[in-house]
Formats: sequence, structure tokens, C-alpha cells
Amino acid sequence: MAVKFYRVREGEFLRLMETQTITKIIAQESSDVALKFHVVGINPNAEVAYAIRHGRVDELRTWRLDSLGAFLKPLKISSWEVQFNR
Repeated sequence: MAVKFYRVREGEFLRLMETQTITKIIAQESSDVALKFHVVGINPNAEVAYAIRHGRVDELRTWRLDSLGAFLKPLKISSWEVQFNR
């Protein structure tokens, strides 16, 4: 079975975090811009992934790792996985 992938706005992502639907966070390096990352939340039990998109356009939002850390720290996320492109 393939993992379902959804692009959601930041508010929806936060709601999924609060309800503990998302239990794993991955920062995936953008294929377009080096050292910019897309944040992906995973629900491994349901095999569903959620990525934050921009509010007005359906493009994935990119972050520097320090900015991503500042976003995740208040959510009590203490660790996440970082994946670089090869």
C-alpha cells in the first residue's frame, strides 16, 4: 500500500500536531534550492504524510533549519529527521 501524501496549510498542520495525528517530523531538502527544507509530518500507523504548503499557492513551503527549529520548538518537538538530496 502506498503512503498517502497531502499538502496542508500551516494551521491544519498545527491542528494535526495537537491531536497527535502526526507523530514523526522529517525535514526534506528541496530539490530546487540547496539547504532549504520542506517539513513533512508523518502518521506511520495510517501511512499518511502531510507537508506544509504556502497559503495562497499550492507549492511546498521551504525553511532554513534554524527557522524550522524555531517553528517546531514551541510545539514541544525535540527531535526530527533531516534528509538531504544527493
